[in-house]
Amino acid sequence: MLGVVTAWAAISVCGVGDVPLTPMSPTALSEEWPDAEAYLATEFDVEERLGSKGTASMDRSSALAVGVTAELLDKVDIPGTVGVVLGTTSGSAQTQYEFTRDSLTRRKPYFVNPAVVPFALMNSAASQCAIWHGITGPNSTIAAGRLSGLSVLRYGGRLLARGRADAVVCGAVEEHSPTRAWLQRHREGDRTLGEGAAVMLLEKPGTSRRILAEAHRVDTRVAVDGDRRAALAACVRRTLDGAGIRIEDVAAVSVSAPGEGATVAERAALHDVFGETTPKVIDPQDAVGDVGAAIGPFQLAAALDTPGWVLLTALDEDGTVGSGLVRVPWPQGPGDHV
Repeated sequence: MLGVVTAWAAISVCGVGDVPLTPMSPTALSEEWPDAEAYLATEFDVEERLGSKGTASMDRSSALAVGVTAELLDKVDIPGTVGVVLGTTSGSAQTQYEFTRDSLTRRKPYFVNPAVVPFALMNSAASQCAIWHGITGPNSTIAAGRLSGLSVLRYGGRLLARGRADAVVCGAVEEHSPTRAWLQRHREGDRTLGEGAAVMLLEKPGTSRRILAEAHRVDTRVAVDGDRRAALAACVRRTLDGAGIRIEDVAAVSVSAPGEGATVAERAALHDVFGETTPKVIDPQDAVGDVGAAIGPFQLAAALDTPGWVLLTALDEDGTVGSGLVRVPWPQGPGDHV
């Protein structure tokens, strides 16, 4: 077992905190935006939530990460060493674009705003979380796209197993910006984008806190021949076989919903594994839109009210696929603690 999830928090169009992920309507955007609408976290105002000090140059991605971590840490008292592992696509595409543009258009290449430099780095969100909240344990960033959610769970479990941390804040973040919208339109532009951040508190089994889910296994694979359907089906079978779980024991599958073409491959892979007995399908994109790298923790959050074994699947445009297995205890049942 990788660890147990004992708390979670999210920021999305649905709200701030551990609010239910119910379907929402996207916000219409002006003509200046590359996309017509998006699922925006309108309840999250950076200055209102974090204050004006230290946020003047902070980008949306880092602010979302700092804000959602604050929501999580306010709920729990964690003794010992705490680590942070956050997933991303590539950091803030908007900040990176603006910094690069300034280096080319200002009078000299080095006439750029130095305050922006830390936020142009890929690990800005995770490092800002540590700085703002005084987290002194391991601090890592995993740029795995849609596999980020599964990857941070596996990485966090290794930190716990090695004794590097007593608890790990595991999650991912993705902002919505003109640059991200433009890039996505030129990749697979068939879906409505969203922004969001979600984090889970991963602890060792045996904690006295109420357990929301047990994270048992994560597997990843690369479709070297371009057949993402076959690669994901093989990955799912490996996950179930490795955990000793029969397909009929799976109560639900929480999918990554990465767009029209990839969705077809994802659903087809599930049909290849489960046949006509495909279990309940949970699609968090119905609630939060396409939140990119942040989809993983939202998949887990959306599955927390489905007791039993839940399969998490992930499929990225670059050909990487993944699957994870968690068990959600029955309310007030013997599985509340392990």
